[in-house]
Amino acid sequence: MKLALLSFFICSTLQINAQIDYQFVKHLQANNLHTEHHYYLQKLEQQKNNSDSVNYLYAKLYLQQHNDSLFFKYYNLSRQVFNDDTAAIKYADYYFLSNPNKKLQAEWFSQNKTSDSIHMQVVNFYNNVQKKEPMPIFMNKQLTNDLKKYRKLQSKSPILAACLSAFIPGLGKLYGQQPNSAAITFFSHGIYGYQSYESIKKYGIKNGFSIFSVSLFGLFYISNIYGSFNDLVKLKKQRKQQLLIDAEKYYHINYPASLY
Repeated sequence: MKLALLSFFICSTLQINAQIDYQFVKHLQANNLHTEHHYYLQKLEQQKNNSDSVNYLYAKLYLQQHNDSLFFKYYNLSRQVFNDDTAAIKYADYYFLSNPNKKLQAEWFSQNKTSDSIHMQVVNFYNNVQKKEPMPIFMNKQLTNDLKKYRKLQSKSPILAACLSAFIPGLGKLYGQQPNSAAITFFSHGIYGYQSYESIKKYGIKNGFSIFSVSLFGLFYISNIYGSFNDLVKLKKQRKQQLLIDAEKYYHINYPASLY
């Protein structure tokens, strides 16, 4: 019933005036009336007028719906019009900063779409996370400090972390900026190693308990080497994602934007 009434309204409106009713579009966006919104744009598309503007509205609709593939399709068809909408650019920046899809992030931020200062700050921040730009001086102090820590972490080698863990259990985790985990690993391996040593000293190397103790210690020792390598790889990914999420929150709070 609602769609039928909307259809009647749209047809009446389009017959009177082929221009886009942006206030009506704003109403559809604000109330998340995606089906009705899409129907309205289809009717506009059939008029074969204002194609750039219609594609621009499609791009905003699919961005609001988080339909990435269709957003990029219509963004590329209306690039100039979309880039003139500072609020839409900011909204897209916020969305793609926290988007877990690296390919989509790179596709959005690799293009110099506008000279808007806030947008360029976001682009520069993203490029800094990718180690493509020198450290900026205009950013929030907390973000700058977090970025410095991340860059320091990013320069560390997982292979070296594994080698250090083979030399002294826990040293690789300490190298990988995990001091608490390093302390636990060091003391736990010390206990297992001491238990194995005492067992061999008391019962001999061929004793069943000694074999069990040495095997258990060896298992923990090897898993620690692999764990140091794997943990550093995971930590880099987690810190990077968290850094981008923190940036999204910072810019969203301090430079709010809306699609409508």
